[in-house]
Amino acid sequence: MIGIILFVIALFIGYFIGFNQAEDELDAERLKTRHLAEQIQQIASIDEYNQPLSKAKDKSYDGEIAQLQRELQKLLDRERPSEIVKPQHEYAPKGTKVLPPPAVERPVCPTGSAARLVIIIDDVSYARDVKAIQSTGLPLVMSFLPPSSRHGDSAILAQQQKTYMVHLPLEALDYDAEEPSTLRIGDSEETISKRINALRCQFPNARYYNNHTGSKFTSDTAAMERLLHVFQKEGLKFVDSRTTPKSKVPAVSEAFGIHYVGRDVFLDHQDGVDNVKKQIKEAVDKAKRHGVAIAIGHPRPDTIQALKESKELLGEVQLIGIEQI
Repeated sequence: MIGIILFVIALFIGYFIGFNQAEDELDAERLKTRHLAEQIQQIASIDEYNQPLSKAKDKSYDGEIAQLQRELQKLLDRERPSEIVKPQHEYAPKGTKVLPPPAVERPVCPTGSAARLVIIIDDVSYARDVKAIQSTGLPLVMSFLPPSSRHGDSAILAQQQKTYMVHLPLEALDYDAEEPSTLRIGDSEETISKRINALRCQFPNARYYNNHTGSKFTSDTAAMERLLHVFQKEGLKFVDSRTTPKSKVPAVSEAFGIHYVGRDVFLDHQDGVDNVKKQIKEAVDKAKRHGVAIAIGHPRPDTIQALKESKELLGEVQLIGIEQI
């Protein structure tokens, strides 16, 4: 039986190492991998000769199977790409050179006022993301995607943090890799309320949510009215990731008597540590200009490295949590 398991894993490793397909096929491959793991577990539960095993032998097999599963998971974590798509998936999934939508215009802060900066890291889904973010030694704000078959432990990881946000999937104008349970513009307030209540159970300490994608949803007035009404009832705050220049969040927030909070800068829409550093400087400059600013990045190697190398620059402002905005 163990031989069968090792043979299946060997086939998988050989196949996976040779894997070199496009990014839009990665999700399908992950699903295949999950099915493979399930098949291994099923094989392990069957005696080759259909005869009952002794308790000692059964316990021994359980230990070996558990070890194999741990090794398989390590392999998956090591070989799985650190990112699925470029950060442009937030606002322009098929336009890799499209610039992020601009921030809303805000008044200039009087000279001498303290400058504060919030840096949100979106798409936090895996333990490796949390580890990378913590390695910067900076008080960054983690925004976790809701659990799914692709990242089932995101809520557990979030609850291990003192503070965190929820990266709420909202409908995009054109996006093929939509997260499960993405809210759409046609969803009723009841549907939205049920979804938010479910997320509150998964992320009990989260009070701030920012949109994952959402270029279609946030540009629809009626949809945003339903969402913000639910947020008001639940005592939650919405942070506009500004994935579209046509965002209706500012207008709807004003109509509801809610203080609008939105992104000022995307840190990593261009590859390269130097490019991210330029965006960090832009975020610092905006914080100084307006008194406070919000930057959004992703747990990508370039972003993490740029943040580590920008500590002196970031020392010119006060890095704060989203709840201090």
